Amino acid sequence: MNRSQLIWGIVCLAAAALLAVLNLALPPENLMFMMGDINMPWVPVIVLGIVGIVLLATARKGGGESIAAAQPVVVNPEKAALNKRLETIAWALFLIMLGGLALVSKEIVPKGVWSIGVGCIMLGLNVARYFNKIKMSGFTTFLGILSVLGGIGEVVGLTKLGDAMFLILLGLYLIGKPWFEKQKLFGKAEES
Repeated sequence: MNRSQLIWGIVCLAAAALLAVLNLALPPENLMFMMGDINMPWVPVIVLGIVGIVLLATARKGGGESIAAAQPVVVNPEKAALNKRLETIAWALFLIMLGGLALVSKEIVPKGVWSIGVGCIMLGLNVARYFNKIKMSGFTTFLGILSVLGGIGEVVGLTKLGDAMFLILLGLYLIGKPWFEKQKLFGKAEES
């Protein structure tokens, strides 16, 4: 059983159900998903529902024992310590940036720059892991890309880019997942 597919399948179905309830309960002008000049608020519900069903249907493939359970996990203490240090640096940078957000007025820094900064911190952490031959975190990589693209969209003036970008990146991740697993780029840092 592939746990990440199971979890993401449940998350997608829950999000689809929540959006479906909101579509039924709220007036059409309160939920916007524009495709061209037409409001189509049911598109995310359908896409998330299909993705959730596909994830749940394929989570069982591979049958029974997982590869990770068959192979013992070898922990490299040097890489685990380096990963902890890299995570500490990333958290420090995030807190410094958060403090800067509190100090600097919103008129000085354009909208979206903070999102770009947070995304760069997350992506920088994973780039440092990659160059030190430590497995990257798929979660922070995904959030980092989403944050950078959403921030760029805000800087340019595309404020409704976040939802569409989330769905596109989730779809691209699902398409590329077999390649990522084959390359063994993502996983737990302790297993590096």
